[in-house]
Amino acid sequence: MPVTKLEPKTALIAVDVQKGTLGMSVQAEAERVVGGTVRLADAFHAAGLPVVWVRAVGLPRLRTGLPLPPEKVPGDFSELHPSLPVKEGDLVADKFGTSALVVPEVRAFLQERGVKGVVVNGLATGMGVESTVRAAFDTGYHVTVASDAVTDPNAERGQNSLRLTLPGFAELGTVDEILNVLSAQGGKA
Repeated sequence: MPVTKLEPKTALIAVDVQKGTLGMSVQAEAERVVGGTVRLADAFHAAGLPVVWVRAVGLPRLRTGLPLPPEKVPGDFSELHPSLPVKEGDLVADKFGTSALVVPEVRAFLQERGVKGVVVNGLATGMGVESTVRAAFDTGYHVTVASDAVTDPNAERGQNSLRLTLPGFAELGTVDEILNVLSAQGGKA
């Protein structure tokens, strides 16, 4: 489903746009995701809309062997990419799991700001992004995915998610399409 609208109070949730996960992706794909994330965050900041930066710092205890055992995770794995425009008032949250919405601080941040819709981007498309989209949909948010600002180290999983799964839970559109809708709504979602 293409992007038709953004809710009056929409937040950007950038999932796992960090050194470790980007390093697992093809460099050109990682650069595309970072570039799209920067454009989205700049537009959300300009419109006075909330921005959430979620970092993967591990998985639930019973699944710590995936994707890397803790002893093999580089020390800078969870550092956000240095090009990202993190501003005062944004939320930077760490997650032990795949969905950004398992983090109590993320749920509280969105609720306190009266958010009714979310734009989700980042990686991996078939893991952190899809999990966040499903949870946001189940929570009642109007969900939009920036389809050209996501990637997955497993290309087949990522394409299946974009083609088969995400359209059931979200509107999908390019960064340009999302920014055009935001602009048409007066710069505020």
